[in-house]
Amino acid sequence: MIKNTNTNAENIVKSLIEAMAQNSAEKMRSLFHNEAKQAYGEGKWKSGEAFFSWLQSDIIDRKGQVDNPKFTSEGNQVFVTGQYSSEGYTNKANFLFRVEDRKISSWQMKY
Repeated sequence: MIKNTNTNAENIVKSLIEAMAQNSAEKMRSLFHNEAKQAYGEGKWKSGEAFFSWLQSDIIDRKGQVDNPKFTSEGNQVFVTGQYSSEGYTNKANFLFRVEDRKISSWQMKY
């Protein structure tokens, strides 16, 4: 049986958003490639250890979550919009995730 890659990629990102709502650090970390990367807009990418350090300090420690998430998939890319909030911060979520081999390989904040 052939599975729809859009659905699979979207389901993986939905699992991340759910893990963020529960502030489940272990679950969040498990959804990313070891060499995952992150960037704000078109800024410099953080990858590998620097990525996981950012995930801990900016998302996990600050209890980051997306309220009312909306998901749109295109191939291995998943766009998430909604309201992002964490301790001391709130902004519109406009995220682009890339999924490869059933793990999230990148997370870009598109502002």
